[in-house]
Amino acid sequence: MAQIKWNTAAFEAACIGVTMDRLEEAADTIVADAKRILQSKIKGPPVTRHNQKEIWMERDPGALVETIRWARKWGSDTRDIWIIAGNFKTWWAVQTEYGRGGWKGGAKPFMRPAMAKAPAAIKSALEGGHGETKGFI
Repeated sequence: MAQIKWNTAAFEAACIGVTMDRLEEAADTIVADAKRILQSKIKGPPVTRHNQKEIWMERDPGALVETIRWARKWGSDTRDIWIIAGNFKTWWAVQTEYGRGGWKGGAKPFMRPAMAKAPAAIKSALEGGHGETKGFI
């Protein structure tokens, strides 16, 4: 009887790489939705406290929109893609999302509605292959 040796390592590596690339496409869709939702909810001009010179004292609602992005830790075995909002200049992303700390105007969720629509985008991206794994099956 002939013995067949399966080399699944190459197939697994190709599938994981292609799947992560497809998840990045889905993350792009989620980021675009979150930016669109937040842009529709923010109003008003930037607020600068003229007495303060610290950059973190300024408030520019539009700056928060520009910080929404996805990130992936390259070279890691974890298969995570993070959707992130905010940075040191726009630290109020959590307050905007949840309305915590007596934030004026209450909660203005932008990430949660975008993530609620995410399953369809993720499924579409994962199933919409372009034949990248042909030749392994």
